[in-house]
Amino acid sequence: MTRVIPRNETTLPERHRPEPLPADVAQANLDALAAQARADMALIGHNHDWVPAPAEDAYNVVVIGGGQAGLGAAFALSRHRIGGVKVIEAGPEQEVGCWTRYARMHTLRSPKNMKGIELDIPSLHTGRWFEAKYGVDAWAATDLTPREDWNEYLTWYRGVTGADVDFGTRITGVTRPDADGCFHVTATQDGTPVEYRTRRIVFAMGLVGGGGTFLPPLVDALPENLRAHTEDDIDFTALRGKRVIVLGGGASGFDNASAALEAGAASVEMHVRRADIPRQNSLRWMEFPGMQEHFYDLTDEQKWEFSLFNGGLPQPPTQPSVWRAFSHDNFHLSTDTRWADAGVRDGEVVVTDDKGAEHVGDYVISATGYTVDLGLRPELGEFLPDIALWSDRFGPAENHPLGQCPYLGDGFQFQAKDGAAADGAGDGTGAGASYVSRLFHLSTGARASHGVAGNQLSGIYAGLTRMSSRIATDITRENWSDFFADFTSFEHQEVGNVGRHREGEAWFAQAPRY
Repeated sequence: MTRVIPRNETTLPERHRPEPLPADVAQANLDALAAQARADMALIGHNHDWVPAPAEDAYNVVVIGGGQAGLGAAFALSRHRIGGVKVIEAGPEQEVGCWTRYARMHTLRSPKNMKGIELDIPSLHTGRWFEAKYGVDAWAATDLTPREDWNEYLTWYRGVTGADVDFGTRITGVTRPDADGCFHVTATQDGTPVEYRTRRIVFAMGLVGGGGTFLPPLVDALPENLRAHTEDDIDFTALRGKRVIVLGGGASGFDNASAALEAGAASVEMHVRRADIPRQNSLRWMEFPGMQEHFYDLTDEQKWEFSLFNGGLPQPPTQPSVWRAFSHDNFHLSTDTRWADAGVRDGEVVVTDDKGAEHVGDYVISATGYTVDLGLRPELGEFLPDIALWSDRFGPAENHPLGQCPYLGDGFQFQAKDGAAADGAGDGTGAGASYVSRLFHLSTGARASHGVAGNQLSGIYAGLTRMSSRIATDITRENWSDFFADFTSFEHQEVGNVGRHREGEAWFAQAPRY
């Protein structure tokens, strides 16, 4: 069934960003804001280093992924004065996560005033950055942060927080801890092999970090040159004059449909199996501390009940995203449409729906989301036999797709399948399987344990604070005998002279009275 949603002619694609302040004024504002943020970090930061240095040429933590979650993780650790943190990013320096690649929306979908990667430093908030670039009135008038501005903000944030990032570095493998308790992360950096040794690893690899993209079998069977997933690097200029079929009517479906139309596609036909496009956004309900920061503290039964219900809810597009697509007369939405067959005939894609109707196009974009399956993640291959899944720990999860989610600890750490080190402290030498609690999963697989993934903006504050606090706790436990020994030999003479003393009398005479 083809449905028509009225368009709003006042919501045009080119109107989603305000006019910036003059370049010199904006740059001066941003420079001043950066200085303020650094001053704030120093003012309310811890005043000395406390984490013992790792083994020679090793790091305390390696963060895999330099997007918003990876950069936020490095900053959260720095707020605990945990140094020796390296961020590894596959993309180039000018890219920050997905925002210049497969993110094709005009604006973010999360509310602009949520707590996020700024943590305890208000001058790092995206709102302060936006005001510096555009002015206070512009931020007040903006409902959702423009995607391009979020990318620019993250670049600024990366510099101000001092993240140590290696760009153009692709992970080739991760091995179990050596005799020093260090994992070995192998990679190629601009084609050259490199290796990192680290006590802990935070996996912050975006939406694919829990497994990978999901392509329905009928789409997957099409020739690769005729189809793509929304995460793929799609050459939209090549779709000019082409007939495009988009499978899926969620947020990414509308974003990619609009990108194709704006690139000059002859037509875009969207197929949605439901009777209507998704309209309710469950994330808006989740945006309160009890859900974001304390969902983990519920019972497994409560978490599972919630996950079953929430797992069946789609991610809707924003209202402007819908209007963006429907502003094109050659956009068509077909609801209550399911694919019965798909193939190629005379170089064209022919889709047959469950009612027997044929839909002919030149290219298919599959907006079908992601799957959670740690077995698809090569960097986790050596650890899979030791990582506990929900299906291992909770009976009702045994034969359910959600059972493939890792059974995480309170700080997003993996837990051992055999139950070793259930408190997350880990084993310094990697003996047994307790080492897995020094591996952290800030990605989509966290949803069964934490309600939100920890890398999404709707839950990233909780993810970062829980993760960094867990690491600080574990470091304290691992080194407590040394800390205590240091305390017993600690000498700091607070009081020197006792009794009447001319110098003391002079000080007391001048001291303020309260």
